[in-house]
Amino acid sequence: MGFMLLIGAGPAACAWPTSEPWPSFGTLDEFVTQAQPVLAARCSNPSCHGNPDRPLSVFAVHRYRLNAADTFLDAPLTREEQELNFARASAFLLEVGDASHSLLLAKPLAARAGGAGHDAVEVFGDREDYDYRRLRGWVEQALAAREAP
Repeated sequence: MGFMLLIGAGPAACAWPTSEPWPSFGTLDEFVTQAQPVLAARCSNPSCHGNPDRPLSVFAVHRYRLNAADTFLDAPLTREEQELNFARASAFLLEVGDASHSLLLAKPLAARAGGAGHDAVEVFGDREDYDYRRLRGWVEQALAAREAP
C-alpha cells in the first residue's frame, strides 16, 4: 500500500508517491546540526523557500514560521518545525541513489559548477563552498542511513 507525501501548502504543493514505511534518512539531530543551518542561511528568504508556496519551504528563526506570531522573533525553531524541515528535505532524497543526483544539491549549485542552476541565482558558486559541502555531507549521510522500505 502506498501513500502520498505533500510538500508545501496550497495548489503549489508538490507530491511524491512513496512506499510504506517511510524510509529513515538518519536522525533529526543530524539534520538540525548539519543541514538546517545551511537551509536557514541560504534558502529561507521569504522570496525563495521561506514561504509556504514552495515545495521546499524552510522554517527559520527570524523568518517563516509555523506559527505566524513567531515570524521575525528570536525564538528557536520548535521541534515540529524542525521535523517538517527534515521531512521536506528528505523528500528530495526519496528517488535518489547518489548525492550528486539530488535536486537538493544540484538545483542551488551554479550551472558553471555542474549544477542544475537556480533561476539565475547562484546559491552555491562551486562545490568547494563550505555550506555546499556541509549540505552535501548531510545528504550523503542521510542516503547512507536510509532504511529500505
